[in-house]
Amino acid sequence: METFEDFVERLREIEQMGYVETHRAGNTGIGKTLEDLLGIEENNVPGPDAVGVELKSTRRHSNNLTTLFTKEPPRGERDLWNQDLVRKPGYEDSKERQALKVTIEPDTPNSQGFLLSYDESSVAVSHENYGACATYPLDFLQETFEGKMPELVMVMADTKKVDGREHFHYDEAYHLDGFDGDHFLQLMRDGVITLDLRMHIKDNGNIRNRGLRGGF
Repeated sequence: METFEDFVERLREIEQMGYVETHRAGNTGIGKTLEDLLGIEENNVPGPDAVGVELKSTRRHSNNLTTLFTKEPPRGERDLWNQDLVRKPGYEDSKERQALKVTIEPDTPNSQGFLLSYDESSVAVSHENYGACATYPLDFLQETFEGKMPELVMVMADTKKVDGREHFHYDEAYHLDGFDGDHFLQLMRDGVITLDLRMHIKDNGNIRNRGLRGGF
């Protein structure tokens, strides 16, 4: 595909295929199958997937969050982070590692004591006992968002099981672009966009930190 028009035409062809058997079991099957059908090589490199757009896919009526981006807060904005954050409000996970894996929403502390707080120019990850842990300035979030997805195509699919295997019918897509900081913050205040922390301390003492996942 060389142009966005080629991309759209291929999506129309995929819609006409009806239900397609998943190419991979589990939650990531929907994205892997669509990428294969579009001829997009799987990679973990930040940036657009094809013809200048970021591609996301979701099961219709799914309650699973769609990851927008993964990003640590900027240096100088981390009052309590990495090992200190994992050791203090963290816990021992099923693999007997000190870990911290939580979804953080606005205003009300979650079971681990975390919440999001805001002003007009930033979002802060706070803890009821330790105060502000890290701050994401709005211009930093905008730069991250636009670097990851200057344009976004969200594809939705109906699903069904055939002989125990999931099948997808990709039949709806939306083309989105631009970043509105006021709307982004409002979506976070409304709990539509949340923050996930995904950290654990490895056996060698180093931190495994997947940073922030903003999802919707």
